[in-house]
Amino acid sequence: MSIGPVSGNGISFALSAGKSAFWTVNTQAAYNQYVKLVDPSGNVVFTATGSGGTNGTPNQIGSGNFTAVAGNYTIYIGINNGAQWNQVIWDSDSLVNGGTVYYSVTTFISEDGGGTDYNDSVVSISYFNSVG
Repeated sequence: MSIGPVSGNGISFALSAGKSAFWTVNTQAAYNQYVKLVDPSGNVVFTATGSGGTNGTPNQIGSGNFTAVAGNYTIYIGINNGAQWNQVIWDSDSLVNGGTVYYSVTTFISEDGGGTDYNDSVVSISYFNSVG
């Protein structure tokens, strides 16, 4: 069962240390969405901002990769550079075969207050068990 809804003002979660993690942020909201990921040492890993325009057109507002370190990451999900925090539902899942984890993903969906459908932004952070 998913976690939430919770405030987007600092959600703590863990990633497996040493993994090459891929991230993407998409939106279809009219409001300017804001996502910031902070590593366990307090360093900003990425910030993504943008909207889907007044028509709510799906739009990718950021993507990239980073090497995960040990400890808890904190993600902030809101609008207008953090002036207001979205409500967020999130969960982590893994693809496992024979006790081996091959792929893991943590996904966050948000509601910015314009409705109750949690379709304003989606953040996905994923990694394979092995690289190459």
